[in-house]
Amino acid sequence: MHFIKILLTTLTLISMANAKNYFKTHDDMCEGTKTKQCTNDFNSVRNLQIALNRDKNIKANLKRDGKWGEKTKEAVIAFQKHYGLTHTDGWVGKETKAQLDKISRKIKFPKDKKVKHVRLMKYNSYTDFRKHTNLRKSFSIYEDKKLLSQANGRNTTLKVDISEQRVRLYVDGKVALCAPCTTGAKRKLEPNTGIIRNQSTPKGTFKIKEKIADKRSTIFGKMYRGKKLIYKGDRRKYKGKKAKYVGASLKNWMRLTSGGIGLHASKYVKRYPGSNGCIRLPYKVSRTIFKNVRKGTPVRIVN
Repeated sequence: MHFIKILLTTLTLISMANAKNYFKTHDDMCEGTKTKQCTNDFNSVRNLQIALNRDKNIKANLKRDGKWGEKTKEAVIAFQKHYGLTHTDGWVGKETKAQLDKISRKIKFPKDKKVKHVRLMKYNSYTDFRKHTNLRKSFSIYEDKKLLSQANGRNTTLKVDISEQRVRLYVDGKVALCAPCTTGAKRKLEPNTGIIRNQSTPKGTFKIKEKIADKRSTIFGKMYRGKKLIYKGDRRKYKGKKAKYVGASLKNWMRLTSGGIGLHASKYVKRYPGSNGCIRLPYKVSRTIFKNVRKGTPVRIVN
């Protein structure tokens, strides 16, 4: 009996530990503003709705559809006000997520559904793609394989649109590829210092200075002492004792500036600015662009 009691206690603690940081490890959820948008991932929103429904202090009666809407926002505001949080604007940020994790420890959330964000759709033309796609919010990708087959590096150019968070590859002046990307954040929090810095991607016309298929960052990465992670971020700002540095992976790296700005593959492609200045690309998109450009290819970055 004593063994069973210990086992049950252990399992309970494991269960609580698994649920403890659910919201902390997911992106913010919000209505969005002109300068910042939230992806409002289906699984995160659905579990937010479940947590709010289970909180007896809020008594929300939300539909568990995983869709962000006015009723969900109103329930979040009620939640923030009840727990005396600093922000009561309906934005599910760091403080709100921490409180959600506190009240969700005993909730067993459903398994995450696989939601395919980045998808390749078939359109008759780029004009047709633009007509049926919300370029600012959608993860959809346009690709003209016939045009891409004609690319030789000398007839290609790139355009990065910060306001749309989109990258376009042109072949002979025509759009051969249009895909989501993530540019630099205007307000980027450094996790180690707590300082908020402007990491916006510079605008202007550049040329690809360097192409490396498998590169690691010499600036951003992680610092280890033994196996223990002691620092994450810009190594130039690390003030601690000597430690081993491991640079962040920058596959399909295409350098634009001597200061370390470039295009590269990343799994963190969102629909709002969020990088440290570089242009993040979905892996498939980065491979296509890397293959069809060369050193000297013009890259125009516009707002």
